[in-house]
Amino acid sequence: MALTLAGLLGIAAEHVRDADPDEPRLGGWPAGRGLALATASMLAGTALEAGLLHFRGAFQNPAMVVPVTLPPFAAALLIRAAGQPEGASQLGARWGMWAVSAMGVGGVAFHAYGVARMMGGWDNWRQNLIDGPPLPAPPSFSGVALGGLAALELIEHRRFRL
Repeated sequence: MALTLAGLLGIAAEHVRDADPDEPRLGGWPAGRGLALATASMLAGTALEAGLLHFRGAFQNPAMVVPVTLPPFAAALLIRAAGQPEGASQLGARWGMWAVSAMGVGGVAFHAYGVARMMGGWDNWRQNLIDGPPLPAPPSFSGVALGGLAALELIEHRRFRL
């Protein structure tokens, strides 16, 4: 699901690129605030999906809780950033997006460890890559989080006046 959502962010980026650079809008909304709200909902939905799949895995590793808890927290920070006035600090939301992005990269190592724990481990990689935890799933969080960082850049965008 998150891979699809990251692709939708790419489509939105194309529209923002072609918009007025002084006041980019997306569907009638200010582009930064609209993308921030969309990204927050994407993070929440992806966390629900991860929660369902990690529940199926019985949360065997305590780290499996991180993709279920961190993205909704970062999404809340992003919603807060979308509601703040122009010029307000977005540092908390920015750190939240970087944390989710790092979680996505680090999650690949945990999923690779999960594949290694299966019967035959990496020696039986043809079967275990299909049946084990999917290696491309965690970086999808990173893709959505990078969309959140782009939204924050648009929110902080100010017109240059001489």
